[in-house]
Amino acid sequence: MFRSTKTFVAAVIGVSLVLRLILAASGGQYYFGDEERYDYGVRFYLSLHQGNWSIWREMATLPGHVLYPWLGAAVTAGQHFLAQLTPYGDWSQPQNVVFTMWLSAALLSLFSTANVFLVYHLAQVIGASEQEARWTLLLMAASNTAFYFSRHLLPYEPAITAALLGLIIGLGQPTTTRALACGLLAGVAYGIYNGYWYLVPVVWLAFTLGRRRDPQRVLLSASCAAGTIVMVGGLVAAGALLGGNAYWSAVDGFSRSATFGVFAEGWSLPWEFLWHSEGLAGAIAALAIIFAVVSIRRGGGSPPPWVQASLVALVAAYALLTVFSCGLERFVVYARTVKPFLVPLCLVGGWAADHLLAGSPRWRLPAAALIVLIAGLHFWPHFTRVFPREIEIAILRHWGNPKRALSTAGSLYVPLARPVTRPDLALVNAQLLFPVRSYEGFPAGETLLRVSHPLSYPPFQYEGHSPRERALLRQHDISIRLMQLANPAAVPNDPPPALRFRPGDQPTGY
Repeated sequence: MFRSTKTFVAAVIGVSLVLRLILAASGGQYYFGDEERYDYGVRFYLSLHQGNWSIWREMATLPGHVLYPWLGAAVTAGQHFLAQLTPYGDWSQPQNVVFTMWLSAALLSLFSTANVFLVYHLAQVIGASEQEARWTLLLMAASNTAFYFSRHLLPYEPAITAALLGLIIGLGQPTTTRALACGLLAGVAYGIYNGYWYLVPVVWLAFTLGRRRDPQRVLLSASCAAGTIVMVGGLVAAGALLGGNAYWSAVDGFSRSATFGVFAEGWSLPWEFLWHSEGLAGAIAALAIIFAVVSIRRGGGSPPPWVQASLVALVAAYALLTVFSCGLERFVVYARTVKPFLVPLCLVGGWAADHLLAGSPRWRLPAAALIVLIAGLHFWPHFTRVFPREIEIAILRHWGNPKRALSTAGSLYVPLARPVTRPDLALVNAQLLFPVRSYEGFPAGETLLRVSHPLSYPPFQYEGHSPRERALLRQHDISIRLMQLANPAAVPNDPPPALRFRPGDQPTGY
């Protein structure tokens, strides 16, 4: 299988990159509430571009994801450069920034592609054979969970990139400088996305396990921890020095924001989400891992040390999330929280695939083809999915500005940015439905346009919705509709103020 390693790796990475770029170009940006955080980076770049250098103080005092605006500013600079190749290069017109936002998503998707390669490289660094590393690469590239977020303006993939780079550098050569760099990059991962707080101890644990047979293991482990303390402590110290008491108040409020959803399902949500996201392929991979471990133990052997370390890292990550959700009720677990699990799962899965197929070389190519086929079936719906923002733009162009309505009660509502010009029409459910208190149904009238809501896709329902809310979403029709109202007076132009979504709110939490 795979006679030319370079050709295989280049082909997998190339296909992964092209698919992600196409996905980003097809829209979907600003669907999730957390994507609003990207606007800090846009504002940062625009201010610097206009000569306002003092804004860096404000960016340094943000209580959460403090490094993401700096990364966002760099990505926005790339967006501005690429926008010159489009009709929307004049950014003195604010709408042109919005019209080219897919370019930022495309640039951010490079991190997602990089992670596919970095997992492969990490497998090589920690001791996997070339064949095992290839299987790891294929599994990571075929993962639906590692794919579909790449169209959105989110910090998850860059944070994982930093953690992977830290492990690759730290486990490459046993030097204190590399150990320190590993810890620093673990702190960078946390600084980009605080929701991956548990990666800090897990990266340190993985590094320590990888150096457990080194004569200088204590010094190296301490250097790694010191790097993290320096990075995280430096970010906090900068915020406190520049922001004072206001910074600490903001930090306290931000630390209490990861409460949407249910604490008690922290132990089950990772596996329930992965079942919906990875489907039968994920179940087969899990069974393959179990079968490989059992078979090698029956033969009197044991998995290689790097496989054991990967399993320990996975268990540690899961245990931390469970303790801090179910036990301490500090952080609710979301779908995005689970994304780093893919790294140890793909590493161990790559070993399991090679181990189980070692005695049957003729089955390697069919097995690889099956993985690619399943990945294609998982990926295809993402290219046909339409998001509220794109629907709203199309309707504004062709129908004018209708009223807005929701088929669910309790959901935060985005106020209209312009006056209603078609009071006889209503655009229903053209937004993220969160939270969901009850189902109210559609207003009376004729449906002129009907599109499936993105929230009908089960993995999206694990971004802050409770089990009760997920049940409501699955039991009822939540499609996006343009309706000719039977009684226009029954639908107000805007909802009550209590239900409005204000700039700065984060409807999906931490």
